[in-house]
Amino acid sequence: MAADSVTTPDTPAHGVRRHRRGLRRTGVVGLALGALAAAALTATAAAPAHAATAFTPGDVVVYRVGDGSTSLSGTTSPVYLDEYSPTGTLVQSIPMPTTDAGTEHALTASGSATSEGLLTLSGDGQHLVVPGYDAPVGTKKISGTAAATTPRTVGIVGADGQADTTTALTDWADGNNPRSATSEDGQEVWVGGAAGGVRYAPLGASTSTQLSSSTYKNVRSVSVVDGQLYTSADPTKASLTIATVGSGLPTSGTQDVENLPFNSGTPVPGDPYGYALLTLGTGTTPDTLYEADPTAGAIVKYIKGADGTWTQKGEVLVPDFVEGLTANDDNGVVTLFVSASGADGNGTQGALYTITDDSGFNQMDGTAKQIAAVPASANEAFRGVAFAPGTVIGSGGGAAPGVAPAISATQSALPAALGQTDNATFPFSVGDPDFQASDLTVTATSGDQAIAADAGIAISGTGASRTLSVTPAGTVGRTVITITATDPNGGKTSFGLEYGVSANLTGQLGPDASQLHYYSGAANASGAIDVGDGYAVVADDESNVLRLYNLNSDGPAVKSFDFTSQLPFGTSEVDLESAAREGDVIYWEGSMSNKDDGTLAPERSTVFATRVTGTGASTQLTYLGAYTGLQADLVAWDQANGSGLGKGALGFAAGTASGESGHDSSALNVEGVEFAGPNSATAYLAFRAPLEPSAEPGKAMLVPVTNYAQLALGKATKATFGKPIFFDLGGLGIRDIRSNGNGTFLIAAGTADGSNTEFALYTWDGVAGHAPVKSPTVLPTLPADGTGAWETIVSVPASLSDGSSIRMLQDDGDADFYADGLTSKTNELTDLQKSLGVAITYHAPVATSTSVVTTSTRSGLEQLLSLPQAVVATIAPKQSLAGHAPGGAATIAVKNSAGATVYSTTAPLIDLLGRGDTAFAVPARDLATAGTYTITVSYAGDAWFAPSSASATLKVMSPALSPKQPVHL
Repeated sequence: MAADSVTTPDTPAHGVRRHRRGLRRTGVVGLALGALAAAALTATAAAPAHAATAFTPGDVVVYRVGDGSTSLSGTTSPVYLDEYSPTGTLVQSIPMPTTDAGTEHALTASGSATSEGLLTLSGDGQHLVVPGYDAPVGTKKISGTAAATTPRTVGIVGADGQADTTTALTDWADGNNPRSATSEDGQEVWVGGAAGGVRYAPLGASTSTQLSSSTYKNVRSVSVVDGQLYTSADPTKASLTIATVGSGLPTSGTQDVENLPFNSGTPVPGDPYGYALLTLGTGTTPDTLYEADPTAGAIVKYIKGADGTWTQKGEVLVPDFVEGLTANDDNGVVTLFVSASGADGNGTQGALYTITDDSGFNQMDGTAKQIAAVPASANEAFRGVAFAPGTVIGSGGGAAPGVAPAISATQSALPAALGQTDNATFPFSVGDPDFQASDLTVTATSGDQAIAADAGIAISGTGASRTLSVTPAGTVGRTVITITATDPNGGKTSFGLEYGVSANLTGQLGPDASQLHYYSGAANASGAIDVGDGYAVVADDESNVLRLYNLNSDGPAVKSFDFTSQLPFGTSEVDLESAAREGDVIYWEGSMSNKDDGTLAPERSTVFATRVTGTGASTQLTYLGAYTGLQADLVAWDQANGSGLGKGALGFAAGTASGESGHDSSALNVEGVEFAGPNSATAYLAFRAPLEPSAEPGKAMLVPVTNYAQLALGKATKATFGKPIFFDLGGLGIRDIRSNGNGTFLIAAGTADGSNTEFALYTWDGVAGHAPVKSPTVLPTLPADGTGAWETIVSVPASLSDGSSIRMLQDDGDADFYADGLTSKTNELTDLQKSLGVAITYHAPVATSTSVVTTSTRSGLEQLLSLPQAVVATIAPKQSLAGHAPGGAATIAVKNSAGATVYSTTAPLIDLLGRGDTAFAVPARDLATAGTYTITVSYAGDAWFAPSSASATLKVMSPALSPKQPVHL
């Protein structure tokens, strides 16, 4: 963003006038008027403030800001028009005036606003049209100035290099960037900017007429081509790409602004800045378009087919931030010149490139060659570029192009991972109005053989439906796979498929490696509901869209559900973090937290309900309603001592105050919700934070909402709460909680703040007074840099035991999967975003064991005759859990001095004296040989008897053995 721009500025663009060879029918009149105008200009204009020589037709002129002496910023800098030969030799630099002189005005520019300086060649090819400010050098925060006091200047520079700056408009780009200006003949101007839309004014005017509606107030480059006014714009602002403004050259009234009809089956301009329109065929209107797209980092070509639609025909990458573009045609061979402001796009550098396209109406390829750079090494930057006045824009004169084949797809990118056996494939369709789909030849090539070798690319299908599959070559990264459809006449259409390969993570999963899958189209999985048949509906905390995935295969969502238009806050992000199902209703819960920067976010206090019908791939969701008062209810309840621990004891008011980051350990942040039981209206809100510093230091918390099921359905107007439940999870908060419907809850615990450095699993029986028990299950660090976060439990088996499989998903919004420096939060392509999921093998708490060494002192014969049994071993809990006797089983093993097992058996724990003791009797004959024996008793317990809460005690007693008294361990 330019430092001095009020709204997000765009980078400069250039619309090139295509002047057909020979005079048009109006050419004689145009020349006569031009001569009269030139005479009038000579009689009235102030003397030029600089000496300039005439331009050489065929040269190119670059708009340069800065003189190399002062750093570029939001302050005004001088403007120069640098003339270069086609090979990049600097011919001359013409300075624009920096002060007013009589009727002439200054023409300066912001030093850092890349959206300014969109230089154009007039429609008759005789004038350069130059935008700027009527402000002296050094004016601070220039783009935010009012046009009424700091007019926006239009310069008209003739073939002789002399500038007319008598036009200074007080209503153009008010408080924002003046971006571009154009003219048909140097006597009238059309301007465009970041405010006020497209406007018209006669030469020398001080005010202008707005031609576009307020919908299109923010535009980029205006140009006149074949007597038609065009403009480009940022598609995210008003859905404009490259559009016509009215019919011909309008001077008044609100005009229709209509995009060129781009073929929906191929990519359309995504970020158009400079553009050039040419006629390569025999028609009277442009049929070829080149577009400078800095987001794609390329010059993109489009051809207008017989059906009137524009189809993409390839691109040439430019290793810089492309802005300006101009093009000329010599019998079908097009030479393009591209201006750029630096590889980092900061608008304070500059380079000039040239590209040759001799493909006619076919696919453009080739390379961009740098031929020049800004004269000084620093404090100068290039903006727009145009051909010098007097340049004749040619015409190829070839036959008009036919309708090319079409390639269409629902996605624009394909993610993959090394080590995966089921990487997603890419389905697409081909067609041609002149041929059967089966007549089309479809091929694909990779831009980087180390990432995707051509030999590893396969295309299946012979009709309209085709499928591309790729075997990754072994290198992590991104490349473009170009899919080309060719018809029998040689007509071609290509589709650039972005392809990304991430690292092999299976090695960290052991036996669960085959259960790793990637779910694409979003990367911040934060809540999910199992809907049967291996499918789940997944929420993402960076959007309000719910997605249905097949959990058993890699790939995009099977379908999605977007209830944005029905949500109380519309498009504002709810920050969905959890979900719970009761019967046929699923409740989707926002985090209730502030934003990371501490900004209040009331939309995050939304819980909305959907009715679910069908199962698996046939699942459908219907919106039912929402409730937005849960955060306020929690704060009020805490302040009223609803917890019974004191007014405000839970810190909810402080945790939701403005300035409190939503990911601080003291912030209110809900990341789990689950119903207390089947058919229950009560649901537990599970808090990632705050960890309770006053009531229960360092402990995680559940708060029962006793009427949760009624809130989003409009059956209750205020939430009611039960007593909070505190858990000691080793200093971790709760990231998710899920019940198996049979009284067992599985808790995913993680760091309360945003560090995401530790995760663990706990089980809980749903009884408020009982402590959760930690599972030894290891949640692997994926990816290896720790940027993933285990935040979602999809399902828990009805009987949770050692070896059970539990499905979990990660929030991978901070993962740079493709080593391209991008994450889902920093503009990674949507179709390349992905969250990973694993069916993890659950491990029950670790068995406890203890042992004792004892010695047999009697002879074997004496022992056999006198005692039927020689040893009694008892295992019992060292400390009991309240209200519960241990279950599970114990094992005794007896080994002799040689290490050989002479006796072993396993028996379930029995409830002796309410302690869960188990007694073993070892037959005396197994100790018949005098010597030393090691007796070990082990416990493989259930969730109620684990190392975290109890240990084993071993007693060995027998008159036949020494020591004579019981031994306690």
